[in-house]
Amino acid sequence: MLTVRGVYDGKVFKPLPSEQVPIVHREVPVAILFLEDLAAGNGRKQRQAEIAARMRAARAAMAPLGMNIKDLVEAGRER
Repeated sequence: MLTVRGVYDGKVFKPLPSEQVPIVHREVPVAILFLEDLAAGNGRKQRQAEIAARMRAARAAMAPLGMNIKDLVEAGRER
């Protein structure tokens, strides 16, 4: 078995420049292994949107701090 790393854009497989592709004179079976879970792409965006919504809800539920950012930074420097 020979492994050749490359990229696939949905139409064409392109080996990485550092990879040696063997010369063959017949059809040979190959297996393509995708290193990223492409099916999880849509789910990932949905999870990120859900996380952002929870963070916004948590922020909205917090009471104001009662001081501005400048005062918070100065208080942190004094520690």
